[in-house]
Amino acid sequence: MAIVSSDLPIIISFIWKILYSEGVSLHPPASEPDNEGNGDELKRYKHVQYSPFSSCYSKMSPVLPSNHRNHKNICYSFQLFLWSFRNRTHLLIFSIVAVILLFCTVYLYTKVIDIPFRNMNFTEYIIDAISDRIRFNHTHAYITSAYYFKNSKSLGKNAVAMVVVMSQKTLLNLEKYEMTLIGTNGNNSLKSQASIKIETAEGMSCEYVMVFVQAQTLSNPQKLEIESLGTRVQIPFREPRESAHSPVIICISPQFVAEKWQVFLMNIHIVRRYGGHMHIYITSMVRELFESLKVYESMGIVTLDYWIRMKFKETKTPYADPMRNVEWRNQAGAQTDCLLQYKEFQEVADFIAFFDIDDILIPRLSHNYHQEFSNHFNAYPDYHSIFYNKRDIAVERVSNVKDFSFRQMFSTMEIREEEGYGKSIVNPLKYNSTWIHHSFQLPRDKMLKIYNTEIIHVKDILENELNQSAPFRLPKMFGSDTDTLIGEMDLRSLDIDFQRVFGKNKYREAATKMEDKNFYGPIVFDCYNESFYHPYFVEKKNFKELCPNADNCKLPQRDDIKCIHSDAEYVSGPEMYPITFHCAIGSFWSENIGCYQ
Repeated sequence: MAIVSSDLPIIISFIWKILYSEGVSLHPPASEPDNEGNGDELKRYKHVQYSPFSSCYSKMSPVLPSNHRNHKNICYSFQLFLWSFRNRTHLLIFSIVAVILLFCTVYLYTKVIDIPFRNMNFTEYIIDAISDRIRFNHTHAYITSAYYFKNSKSLGKNAVAMVVVMSQKTLLNLEKYEMTLIGTNGNNSLKSQASIKIETAEGMSCEYVMVFVQAQTLSNPQKLEIESLGTRVQIPFREPRESAHSPVIICISPQFVAEKWQVFLMNIHIVRRYGGHMHIYITSMVRELFESLKVYESMGIVTLDYWIRMKFKETKTPYADPMRNVEWRNQAGAQTDCLLQYKEFQEVADFIAFFDIDDILIPRLSHNYHQEFSNHFNAYPDYHSIFYNKRDIAVERVSNVKDFSFRQMFSTMEIREEEGYGKSIVNPLKYNSTWIHHSFQLPRDKMLKIYNTEIIHVKDILENELNQSAPFRLPKMFGSDTDTLIGEMDLRSLDIDFQRVFGKNKYREAATKMEDKNFYGPIVFDCYNESFYHPYFVEKKNFKELCPNADNCKLPQRDDIKCIHSDAEYVSGPEMYPITFHCAIGSFWSENIGCYQ
């Protein structure tokens, strides 16, 4: 029955009497039996002022008859209480609702005071959560890198860009999370809201995903912090590079237990031949190869960068291992970090490519990368990237670096029918973040697909030794009898360049120690096949059913194989809600970890 306005005075009066124990006059039915013959006392009892709370004192009441001061008195009092609502059903409904609300309030209060996060405006949180249908869970995040851009054409003035790995369990739509960033310079500070963009395949089942975080702050900040509900954590940051060895940067995905020096030498010299500069991320690498690459770095031919294993130094709540629950060891994070390093107002790099070490691009329409890429972008100025497909190849094995020869490797090269999903070359002025193959934050119809040139993917190094006496021949493009993959003059220039580097004492001393043991390659291949390739391509499982990750690979350690491993000092911020942040500082190369991912 609905409560009408005429009932309000009665309701208010009733509640007032209950709260202040004034009582409500009750008149039990005239036919109430008097089992013990206490007629006079019952008459007095009929005129007693009674409230629902007075039943608590019924046992000690001198007014009530003795037969009503026993354990049955509570039931009898409850009957009287219900009788008072006999002709006022709406009051009964109202009272029941009030009692339910009271219990719900008490229950919610007990839950709120158990929350381990203090200084939180819980009322505002609840309202926002209901209105936006957002439910937060306490999770952890790892800050890979953060950069401050004083003046960026694509990011704006005083921009902050961060590469962060966050848990998708934080809330249903991670991009709706409002991260608060505070920049401080002396006595001045600026609080701003950061945007979050996810770079991963749709429906990815991995708990952790790489996100690109962007915000504006004050000029020349001395300190950057993330704030949540009154708690702050300071984040390390740096400025992007002010110069580059080349306007074309080839970003190489993170290497672990890398040992195929033959592929490294092929790609390094080809990139150098066509005017690019290779930026290589390293998690771990056999020592002899690493020392050879350090010589290349000292000559300005390559840049070696740390790719630190993600760890949470200190936590107070359970969490999943981010390395085992993120797509391919956060490869998208490394490529986005590389993009940000060379992204500046002064156009440090004109073009940035995202390759694996076994992805080799030979330009066919021009003599160098810059001219080739410029021709494509000039023809389609609105496009943000160009995309090359991949073609599998196989080369013969070179056991001794002294026998390394581009002429002979290309003469005996196998061009195979198998293709692979390609890679992108981007305009950094139009690209802020990326996935492994391309960005999910930009329209795919503005990605120019190239069909007359392919990336050659060194899928296999054959068991047979490189035939130094094989007749010279130029490999042909797949499906063509006339179009060659590379020119003879280019092969001659590549061999001359390698011999020039090999002639340097420091390089020759390091390179001649490299051996082709091919120990970790087959182990990693089998692990990849078992954990992803077979389930994906054979069993037809999709990203909603599996997380592409091979961090659980068992990598045996050998006394005759030593690795250099990237390492750092790990830092955990204070416990924050809903996300606690972690990072690493002071990166360095370590010889004491072993050969691991």
